Amino acid sequence: MARVLIIAYSNYVRDGRVKRHAEALALRGDHVDVICLADEQLRSANGVTTIGIEMPRYHGSNRIAYIRSYARFFLSAMTTALRLSRIQRYDAVIACSMPDMVVLCAAPLKLLGTRVILDIHDTMPELYRDKFSDNRGALGARLLMLEERMSAWLADRVLAVHDLHRSRLVAAGIPAEKIRVVLNSPDLKIFHPGALRLTNGRPGLTLVCHGTIARRLGLDIAFKALALLGPEESAVRLIVIGRGDYLAEAEALVAAMKLEDRVSFVAPVPIEDLPALLAQADVGLVPNRPSAATHLMLPVKMLEYATLGLPIVAARLRTIERYFADNAVQFFEPGNPESLAAAIRELHRNPRRCDELAERGSGVAETLSWKHHKDRYFDAIDSSARSELGTNSASCARDNPALREHP
Repeated sequence: MARVLIIAYSNYVRDGRVKRHAEALALRGDHVDVICLADEQLRSANGVTTIGIEMPRYHGSNRIAYIRSYARFFLSAMTTALRLSRIQRYDAVIACSMPDMVVLCAAPLKLLGTRVILDIHDTMPELYRDKFSDNRGALGARLLMLEERMSAWLADRVLAVHDLHRSRLVAAGIPAEKIRVVLNSPDLKIFHPGALRLTNGRPGLTLVCHGTIARRLGLDIAFKALALLGPEESAVRLIVIGRGDYLAEAEALVAAMKLEDRVSFVAPVPIEDLPALLAQADVGLVPNRPSAATHLMLPVKMLEYATLGLPIVAARLRTIERYFADNAVQFFEPGNPESLAAAIRELHRNPRRCDELAERGSGVAETLSWKHHKDRYFDAIDSSARSELGTNSASCARDNPALREHP
């Protein structure tokens, strides 16, 4: 049995990737602790011990406030990690971005012999450039590229979320041999394949979009598209699930456009409760704006929609096109409300197209599912820690096939 510590500046109950990885390690017999942000719904469960840091996650646009929030979490997480390691040294510590510099929380443990894995969920330089578009934003993006390389240098292993993400990290100077790809696949215990296919046939058409509410993710494009629909599509609705720094502006825009009867906002829920909310919809929506950051995203919401059997309308962006063909997604030109309105209109008028997209999308989701990537994750963690585990836990490896050398 390996001892693993996961550190994430996120709300564990809603962070599907962190939660899925932690529970998978615990299920195979590892001791797993998670240091994360405190939450009233946070509980230790499914073999995972959670330790919440009492502080809110910052979602605003003030750079200094972001730095202060990160620094406060780093200090608390590092202190907690050292205290826990005194009980017994960890074999591996997994630092989950954002930010990439969360890996600093693991630096003292590395000095004690613990192997360090940096799980890069998003590319911070591109996201920063999107969020702060002035000249200082460009400078900040360059500094964050340096921060990314330094963080990866400190780690023994780096995880990327898809193949194009890996290529981008290699181009930034991170050694290719250090990087492994582990897709952000939905947990099939929560997102049951095809579970929602029988919900079609209701009057009108209800779309859903969930996750972080940020301007780059194109909700304003969706609102404008709804406003462009004709009287025959008056029953089309949109459910927005989540929160973020764009929420207040999004709500104000809906009010200004007089779309309150067609757009509803729902607070985020624990990931186990998310499928029940998605069951209220007929189509999953991914309206991301085009940018360096969004072209590099394979949105996990897409994989969740496809796994559940929801047809998808999505912006035609590079990474999405890499994994989903035209027969699996109703694409529209990113940033174009007229194109999105036409895509919605097509699905509203053509239920057979919805069924075809759901079927093809489910097929894509199956090939990208967690059951196919779980062993990749285990190997990425074990191969990093193997030099330690090989001498300290040889007998454990004999008993636990997940810790054995892979051919």
